[in-house]
Amino acid sequence: MVSFRKLFVSAAALAVPVSAFLTPAQIVSTINVITTKSQALQVPAQSITLLNAPLIVVGLGPLPQIIFGFTDIVVTATGAIAQLPGTPTVLPGAPSDAIFDAFREFVRVHQVLLNILIGKAGLFNAVPFIGAPVSAALRQIEKVVDAIAFGLINLVQSRASDLQAQATSLKVTIDVAVDSYDGISLAKREMSRPLRYARREGSTPVAVAA
Repeated sequence: MVSFRKLFVSAAALAVPVSAFLTPAQIVSTINVITTKSQALQVPAQSITLLNAPLIVVGLGPLPQIIFGFTDIVVTATGAIAQLPGTPTVLPGAPSDAIFDAFREFVRVHQVLLNILIGKAGLFNAVPFIGAPVSAALRQIEKVVDAIAFGLINLVQSRASDLQAQATSLKVTIDVAVDSYDGISLAKREMSRPLRYARREGSTPVAVAA
């Protein structure tokens, strides 16, 4: 079985030393890079089927590619987050607007990807081992999105409410995606629980979960 811990470690090894702060243009560029990475995962996400998804256990099929892609996004975002505390507050006007526009586009693109994954989750009630690695990767994404949003809201105060609205909207979609794949794992646990028989008075015995 493929080790998803190794996937995270391998992606983390791609991180490189960075400077102490970011300019507004660099913030926009970094968000655009993350957006491009997210958009690139839409095609493999669309390709998920009941036949190729179980190949995750041997590191094949589209799911390992998506999980590695999420980890790559986490690594890129984490590098940017580390520089935000040293970055000066962005003044109102064009630089602030450009950062907001870039973040809004990231939210739009990432929600498309998440909604594809949410739609695919219903295929896998019969193969519940798929749920755990996907939900774990989604939680990593959730953490960095929260950190980026918090950092940007502090830096781009003239668009703070707009950034917060976008971050809240994305968080709702991420939560739905996490719950969708957590639900697959939960279904596995429910299926594995032993049954006991209960007899209602004057009725046929019925099986209930222990």
